[in-house]
Amino acid sequence: MIFKKKSTLVVVILLCNFLIACQPRITKHGNFIDINNLDLIKKSKLNKSEVLEIFGEPTTKSTFSDNVWYYITLTQYEKAYFEIKNTENKILIISFDNNQIVKKYSLLTERDATEITISARKKGSNSQDDITLIQEFFSIFSRKLDAP
Repeated sequence: MIFKKKSTLVVVILLCNFLIACQPRITKHGNFIDINNLDLIKKSKLNKSEVLEIFGEPTTKSTFSDNVWYYITLTQYEKAYFEIKNTENKILIISFDNNQIVKKYSLLTERDATEITISARKKGSNSQDDITLIQEFFSIFSRKLDAP
């Protein structure tokens, strides 16, 4: 009798663990963009230090200018062992003028994204496509020997 109760308890615990493992998991990555904080940008002229205080360090800065900051947020949905889906993606772009005051900002979402389709490589009639790595390796040496 005691064995039956213990085995039933073990089965129930294992079943609960299995069901918990199937629960969807939602993870958020990057900086979290609060709509109330966006209202602060609209209503007042913030400088860089105030933006740092409100939003934190930017995810990345522009390569060409230190006056453009990007805050990126990604929310992913994962269920058990199935494919991970990106459910929400936001990018806040803040541009500053030379006086380090917010000049403009924009919030990009999935609706602003452009779908890119990748096409398969087409094999041409060029004989260069048929050269293997080893042939290419030896051709480098032959060109070096032919060079004056």
